Amino acid sequence: MVVVLEPHRIAYFPIPKVANTSIRNGLRAAVGERGYSNSGNQTMGPLLRRRARGCWKFTVIRDPLARALSGYGNRVVFHRDIERAPVSRALLRLRGLPVDPDLNTFFANLRSYMMVNDRIRRHMMLQRRYLGDALDYFDRIYRIDEIPQLAADLSEQLGREVTIGREQTGGPKYKRADLSEQAESVLRDYLAPDYALLRDHYPEPW
Repeated sequence: MVVVLEPHRIAYFPIPKVANTSIRNGLRAAVGERGYSNSGNQTMGPLLRRRARGCWKFTVIRDPLARALSGYGNRVVFHRDIERAPVSRALLRLRGLPVDPDLNTFFANLRSYMMVNDRIRRHMMLQRRYLGDALDYFDRIYRIDEIPQLAADLSEQLGREVTIGREQTGGPKYKRADLSEQAESVLRDYLAPDYALLRDHYPEPW
């Protein structure tokens, strides 16, 4: 996924559950619809790189475990993405899995839930899939706690104020201590590639 701001030649590579809705809305408000181009839900690859050629490229990253926990609270509990999808419900019943899983059931069976629901898959997909295998492709990487600095930098580049609010925050909040041993073990293995990629920004919590 890439958002290109024309004619400013700025390219933003969003990641679901890393303030991407808030940032995209802030950019759209700043430049208007005609200056805003969104590639849609694509992972990093040659096509996105071509679209961003010649642009100042940035992204925003998040601690992988915090992102996964937030994704469960927002997409599974608050938005009920699984419960509201008839096909997902049918497939889960065949697998003997609940359509309204608690935290530990969800993460213990993470890959199964990702397979039966596209929204869950996109929001739980590793950040590596959206960023590629090397962070040196980007001109600037912001941690999610650095969004105020991002807004200031974009305001300077665009010559107008960019405001980035907080959206998609609904749902209960969870922490590592809420995880069972089984759920934590699954997440430790699943998130290992992201912690390896983001090792200069986030230490592994295990």
